[in-house]
Amino acid sequence: NELLDGPSMDNSALAGKIQKLHIFFSLLIPDMTHEERQLLDEALIKTYAKKGITHKNESLIDPAHPDRYKPMPILEDVYDILMESDDTKRMAHILNRLVHGSASSFNQQTNVDLTNKYTVLDISELTGDLLTVGMFTVLDYVWDIAKENRTEEKAIFVDEVWQLIGASSNRLAAEFVLEIAKIIRGYGGSAVFATQDLNDFFALDDGKYGKGIINNCKTKIVLNMEDEEAQRVKQILHLSETEVMNITHFQRGNGLISTNNNNITVEFKASALEKELITTDRQELLEILERHRQKAAG
Repeated sequence: NELLDGPSMDNSALAGKIQKLHIFFSLLIPDMTHEERQLLDEALIKTYAKKGITHKNESLIDPAHPDRYKPMPILEDVYDILMESDDTKRMAHILNRLVHGSASSFNQQTNVDLTNKYTVLDISELTGDLLTVGMFTVLDYVWDIAKENRTEEKAIFVDEVWQLIGASSNRLAAEFVLEIAKIIRGYGGSAVFATQDLNDFFALDDGKYGKGIINNCKTKIVLNMEDEEAQRVKQILHLSETEVMNITHFQRGNGLISTNNNNITVEFKASALEKELITTDRQELLEILERHRQKAAG
């Protein structure tokens, strides 16, 4: 039922997946040539064919277990195909880090349990180019889950979104994020994007994707900023000079909410429990530790 379960499967599920894999590889191999992209496309189709999966969506179903999908390929399966030809070995050698190297955790089936109401996918241990690759992989997975049932309420939070729409990313990944911002409401959901680096948020294509996300977000929350950043936000959100001055003088817990062409200065109040869970202040953490010690001592 398309109304309940999202888009129908008349379109090739394999074509959609391969499109996402092209984004993945474009982040992993930024200097990929047009010829390599074509060869990669052929390699991906061949990889899925070895698992019995074609552009016919019914090929996804496991005949032995009609209520399940067939086992999906992992990166090593793609690596093996790429190693078969001299023309694709360069891509295989770059992929090797994610298959046999220090980032081999990518080389496995997704095992995240999303049955909890609140799930955090932590990729903080990834650094450099792998951070952007990891963020895209996680967001792609979460987005697929979000589209499964339009009747279920859901929200996707993307912290440090500049990684996917800024200078460290590319147009393919940025378009993917912007598309989520545009259409998630149609799937009964909402998206929250957060960033502490406005320069990178607007770095790609003269800020096209950062501006696009802001234009598609009904509510914007602005916290303390430096003068240069505040002036940039002024132009985008059409703020007054007084509002800009307030932003540059905000203390922790203060912010400006912009929604429906109305701008309101607010103070965010956290409960004792919320503060204990989120604070990074050293003195407050010491006080919390002492309270726990006293409680444990009776």
